[in-house]
Amino acid sequence: MSVGNEVRPVDADVVIAGCGPVGAVLAALLGDRGIRVVVVDPASDARSGPHAHPRAAVLDPHVQRILRRIDGLDGWNEWATPLRRSQLLGPDHRPLLTLRLPDGVPAGVMLDQPCLERALHKRLTRITTVHLHAGRSVAALEQSGDSVAVTLDDGSTLTASWLVGCDGASSTVRGLIGASYDGVSYPEPWLVIDARTDESKTVEPTFSYVLDPARPMVTFERPGVRRWEWMLLPDEDPADMVTRAGDLIRLWTDPAALRIERATVFTFHARTASAWRRGRVLLAGDAAHSMPPFTGQGLGAGLRDVATLSWLLADAPGDVDRYERERRPAVAQMTRTALRTGRVMLGRNRLTAAALRGIARSAGLLPGLSARAAKAAAMPERLTDGTRQLPDVPLVVNNRRTTLDALLGNRWGAICGGAGTLDPETRAWLTAHGAIFAHTDGFAKEQVTIVHPDRFIATTVPLA
Repeated sequence: MSVGNEVRPVDADVVIAGCGPVGAVLAALLGDRGIRVVVVDPASDARSGPHAHPRAAVLDPHVQRILRRIDGLDGWNEWATPLRRSQLLGPDHRPLLTLRLPDGVPAGVMLDQPCLERALHKRLTRITTVHLHAGRSVAALEQSGDSVAVTLDDGSTLTASWLVGCDGASSTVRGLIGASYDGVSYPEPWLVIDARTDESKTVEPTFSYVLDPARPMVTFERPGVRRWEWMLLPDEDPADMVTRAGDLIRLWTDPAALRIERATVFTFHARTASAWRRGRVLLAGDAAHSMPPFTGQGLGAGLRDVATLSWLLADAPGDVDRYERERRPAVAQMTRTALRTGRVMLGRNRLTAAALRGIARSAGLLPGLSARAAKAAAMPERLTDGTRQLPDVPLVVNNRRTTLDALLGNRWGAICGGAGTLDPETRAWLTAHGAIFAHTDGFAKEQVTIVHPDRFIATTVPLA
């Protein structure tokens, strides 16, 4: 991996614009399959310092499965803290409803995004087919029938089969292909405070909605880290509220006990690019879509993008239009859910908020609610066309206990529960694409289930 400001022309299969988490995960998944990748990123220091804007705070179990496809991604204990408790709090900060997740239950994690980015960059340094051009950005592009020439801001040119814009909501690549960014920006600004503390390691990792119509908010805590997000009111000046953040923090803890890492105001958006592909150029992550943060799926949506796009570029480039067909409706559905959650949980209507608090108190009395919520969160995902994703089930293969994800890694899978043979053409294709073949109990004996690297079922094929 070459790092530096000097850029020289490099032939590549894929050029990726942007090396945030979405671009870095795409590079790692492609590089692991032997695809030649060049990543262009304007940052010159591999993101060693804190970012000025709010970072992602949580990852659900499904997104964690995507990251586990990256062989050799280190530091999980440093950047992923298992979430143990979710709460709805009243205006007095007392719990109305608490959901607890016992050890061993698949759960979301509280994310240290800068730490994850450093781990991803470290992994990229060990993939010989991935090269990073730091301190450079895309300035222009020109497409031919089977390639795209990418001109960088220093005048040099890279030629590749594909260019993927993972360069954020203000994407240069999106502008270069003439795609609009349709949707709305919402008028309510939010103040976000990220802080470090010297709290005991016994702090239980917790995410909470505060059902307070006077000032809706969410808060996160984990050992040594606190985060608050407050809705600003119509008569409040954002710059002034940043300087007065201590007054809001004081309602929760002593500001003197904190080391403020980030204090900023952001406005959320619900936008989607008019096209996610133009010729040999594709968009992913915030370059393709942005959504409100109220379900914690902004980064997760981008990582789902590249989980799908990576195997298409590696194994089925002729079917790459499938990427937008699958992902656009899924993102639209996620966005609608986030908007509904924000309206319900963080609304300012006092009667609605009072009713919601009553419902939360009553729900908290239901037996087994935490277990049911945990089971629902771990359910396999489905595409909008009904295609199922296989869960990370335990398997016994060749008398060895494993799981589906540990077995497949970043590969295709061909799994059956009985004896028999695949037709020669299917077996030859799977073998050529590095598929893992496994016989195990729990799958239909008369057929083979073929699974994409993103764990969605491709098809089932009868055994001879």
